Amino acid sequence: MRPFVGLVRRFAGPVRRCVVLALLFVPLWLAPAANAELYYLIVGGLGGEPAYANRFLAQTETLADAAARSLGDDARVTLLNGEDATREALTEALQGLAETVTPADTLAVFLVGHGTYDGFAYKYNLPGRDLDGEELAELLGAVPAGRQLVVNTTSASGAVLESWAKDGRTLITATRSGGERNATRFAEHWTAALSSESADTNRNGIITAQEAYDYTERMVAESYENEGTLATEHPQLTGEPAESFTAARLAARVALTQELERLFAELDGLEGQVQALRTRRSEMDSDVYLNELQALLLELALVQQRIDDARAEE
Repeated sequence: MRPFVGLVRRFAGPVRRCVVLALLFVPLWLAPAANAELYYLIVGGLGGEPAYANRFLAQTETLADAAARSLGDDARVTLLNGEDATREALTEALQGLAETVTPADTLAVFLVGHGTYDGFAYKYNLPGRDLDGEELAELLGAVPAGRQLVVNTTSASGAVLESWAKDGRTLITATRSGGERNATRFAEHWTAALSSESADTNRNGIITAQEAYDYTERMVAESYENEGTLATEHPQLTGEPAESFTAARLAARVALTQELERLFAELDGLEGQVQALRTRRSEMDSDVYLNELQALLLELALVQQRIDDARAEE
């Protein structure tokens, strides 16, 4: 019996390490520093017309839900939309992050809404006074996160491609220049990507920022082609590799991870029972000991098989 226990234990150890690295999703970059955290800031700007206001509200809530699903809760998700998304509130949120975030952490910022560009300066349209691109660049730059993902889905967002470029930052814009000033479709397709199996090109249940971008770029182009109209937006991606950032987990992946967590907890409990039984061996009748040990080892084998089956579904 002992060799079987050793086999289970030796096999369980590497599996557990694999799960910690690959399955118990920590939505950071592929090689995060110890104790690193991911923070989200999601902003829905001024809609103007009711149709846009409702659209921006729904899109930002979808982004926030996807972020909370990936993190496991919404403790590090800041959502500003509707009348709450003022210049002052956005400034305060970024200043707060600058005080909280460390260089080991990652920051993901999503700007939804309308933007304007007058040939000189980009502005993000907010209730009350707008916030210009230079001020936003300074606020973002003050957050010491070693890695940043900034997704600007607004019209004219391409105007910030150069001024917002920064080491350690992946920058995605809905347009290629400030001259593309029409309302964009980018956010609509980006939010759809976060729950789309079509966006998950490698079928691992995780949508990376690169996968979300590729899906969105394709769907934006197709939407104009299907209408037979000239595309007024051309998404851009620049900076750090986007494939190393996890944008969302599909619902099936979340369920799989939770099931694996439960199974590994069960495996730990059974291993603890085996150890406890061994410490009592000298006090027990030999047949009773062997029967109890055999029963525990059988349970261990069954749980291990369920772990293997779950991992095969990745």
